[in-house]
Amino acid sequence: MISMTPSNSVHYFPNRDRLGVVTAVILLAYTLTRFIDLPTREISATLFGSSIGFELNGQIIILAIVAALISTGSDTLIRSHPKSETAVSGTVPHWILPGASALGLGLLLNLAPLGPVWWIGLSISALFLVLVLVAEYTVVEPNDRAYQVAAFGLTALTYIIALALFSWLRYTSTRAALSGTATAFLTTLLSLRLLLLGGLSFLRGSVYASVVGLVVGETMWALNYWQVTPIGAGLLLLVQFYILHGLVQQHLIGGITRRMIVEFAVVGLIGVVIAITLAAPR
Repeated sequence: MISMTPSNSVHYFPNRDRLGVVTAVILLAYTLTRFIDLPTREISATLFGSSIGFELNGQIIILAIVAALISTGSDTLIRSHPKSETAVSGTVPHWILPGASALGLGLLLNLAPLGPVWWIGLSISALFLVLVLVAEYTVVEPNDRAYQVAAFGLTALTYIIALALFSWLRYTSTRAALSGTATAFLTTLLSLRLLLLGGLSFLRGSVYASVVGLVVGETMWALNYWQVTPIGAGLLLLVQFYILHGLVQQHLIGGITRRMIVEFAVVGLIGVVIAITLAAPR
């Protein structure tokens, strides 16, 4: 659907029928995760010469499937956009935030007891994911009059998701090799989405995002040997992610100035102090 304003600026909105189908899939998928109980699987492997093993919870498997379904729904919506064929990076970048949001919200829903609170949370989660899909649809066209608002919302969402998933990974208390690798992978995807929102090409964005992901993943690896609370670890990693991404973005825009270094240093110092305060186990 296309709407025009007197100033000839354009605004695209996804087809309501397609959006309705995706919303129904979201509600059905989350409902099934609550009532389907898959068995936990034991997985063992060797990494860097060390034997590792972990339990793959059935709920995590289902949530991963839900995330894949939401990403598929996002792909369907993006392909229906009139400007989708002109998108340089294709539809793949538009899978990242819907999928990550679905995973994060699913983890939160699993913490709530089945009852009125859970059903309210389900409704809010579905509405939130629909807004994410609409925002992803909007940013396909940079000339869309709602582009700036949608891009800002997706940027803020990226950092919120990063905090939630970083904290959850620390909460699981998995081995350093696994949590570090998972953190590096997630950070790379989230950083790539931010860089693509800034107009960077997919190839260059992948290189810079991989560097950011590697550094943050190494930090998570080190945090596994420190007695730190999940929220404290999540905040420490979020601060590092924010600073690293900011430095990369400033470098791409036109160089890192002394003023920018001071600003990031101040933000980083404040964030680290807060994180360390919360990190002290009680």
